[in-house]
Amino acid sequence: MAEPAIQRPLRFLKSREVCQKIGRGRSSLDTLRKTDPDFPQPIADGEGRSAVLYWYEHEIEDWMAKWASQRRPEDDA
Repeated sequence: MAEPAIQRPLRFLKSREVCQKIGRGRSSLDTLRKTDPDFPQPIADGEGRSAVLYWYEHEIEDWMAKWASQRRPEDDA
């Protein structure tokens, strides 16, 4: 039987908060957005370069968990 999905509160993060959470700078965040197909895409509030970008916190946390598991796979033994 499948386990029920964990309910997490819906929270949005701005770019600065995402950078703090993943431990990277703004330019690294921009690079991740462009080069990592698994990295969550933001929601733009507005148009053009002045739009404020928001990410779902749970998507960032899921990406972090996946990224960490790829870097430090569990022992098979």
